[in-house]
Amino acid sequence: MKLWNIALRNISRNKKRSILSIISTAIATFSIVALFSYIEGMEKDMKNIAFNYDSGEILIRNSEFDDKIYSLEKSVSNYSKVLNILKKEMPYLELSPRLRFPSTVIKDDRTNICFGVAVDFTTEIKYLGLNSKIIEGEIPKNSRDVLMGIGLAEELGLKIGDKFTPITTTKKGASSGITFVVTGFAKFSSGAFTNKTFLVPLTEIPGILRMEGEISEILIKNVKEDLLNEETKHINNILKNNNFNDIAATPWTKIGLGAAMLKMADVSYSLMAIFFFILSSTVIANTMLMVVFERKKEIGTLTAMGMTSLEVTRLFFIEAFYLGILGAFWGLILGIIIVLPLSYFGLDMSEMGENIDFGVSWIIYPQLSPKSTLLVFIYSVFVASFISFFPSKSASKVDPAVALRSI
Repeated sequence: MKLWNIALRNISRNKKRSILSIISTAIATFSIVALFSYIEGMEKDMKNIAFNYDSGEILIRNSEFDDKIYSLEKSVSNYSKVLNILKKEMPYLELSPRLRFPSTVIKDDRTNICFGVAVDFTTEIKYLGLNSKIIEGEIPKNSRDVLMGIGLAEELGLKIGDKFTPITTTKKGASSGITFVVTGFAKFSSGAFTNKTFLVPLTEIPGILRMEGEISEILIKNVKEDLLNEETKHINNILKNNNFNDIAATPWTKIGLGAAMLKMADVSYSLMAIFFFILSSTVIANTMLMVVFERKKEIGTLTAMGMTSLEVTRLFFIEAFYLGILGAFWGLILGIIIVLPLSYFGLDMSEMGENIDFGVSWIIYPQLSPKSTLLVFIYSVFVASFISFFPSKSASKVDPAVALRSI
């Protein structure tokens, strides 16, 4: 108990040195907390992009559909019946029927490649949170109205009320030009939707594309993550029992590049975290080493007064432990104070990612994870305490007379 009290007195007696140690530990702790929160936000955002725009948590489409060769021939037939059955059997699911069709728009001798997506706007108001995405105009009401991504609108030089005619290909392979009226602009979370996509009502388009009663896919979400494979299997059983043998449900983890990109991002973020751990450890270590080596004369005094080498080492360890706790605590508090508002208001990345068309959102919402936050706190205290052990042990073995003559 005596060593603990001496350690506290030493900390309060040498305020400048103690404050320096606390600040260095706090900055290192805050940096790691902020980085981890940003990584958590990025991973959550990538999943949200996949679930809302690309594949849903589960995707129903033609069993022979090929991601590499987009074809309207590989479609979901009699989709209204499929929706009704799923709504009856699994009423808790959110279902989004969509018909994607590649399009070309020629403007001022320039050819612009984009995608049209025919949707049920009543469904998408909830599924996509569509009302919050509109920045000008309104949701389409008529079959030839369009809600366009603001990036695509700017590229084509279109305003509310303008008409444009994308050229697409029907299921039979014939070219077809469809004239639409722009009724609204939206800034979606997905760069691909904002920069390259326009939404139209799912009423007249299937007929124009010679796909009456057909769509390209059904996105499904509101599935519990730990039940993803079981729910997918259950949906496939429902489809087979109702003789829908040409379509199948697939979990998002097995579709396209979404899951692969998330895994790559997870590895990249882990490497970044390791780098920050090392960098932060270096900051803490340098400060603690400086504190110990500057006190050689004090160590000589303590040993001359009869304190053993082990007691000196323990004393410096306890001091570093106290300083580590204080620094980690205030770094944690600072991290929480800064990250919590950002988790609500978001971090606007639109200027950095305005030309990115996939995988990322315009606004990242950092997420505080109790598990990783506690880990950072323990790690920071451990580093601060552990680093002090070696130099203090070495210094405690120096002859008191030599230590007292050192500056």
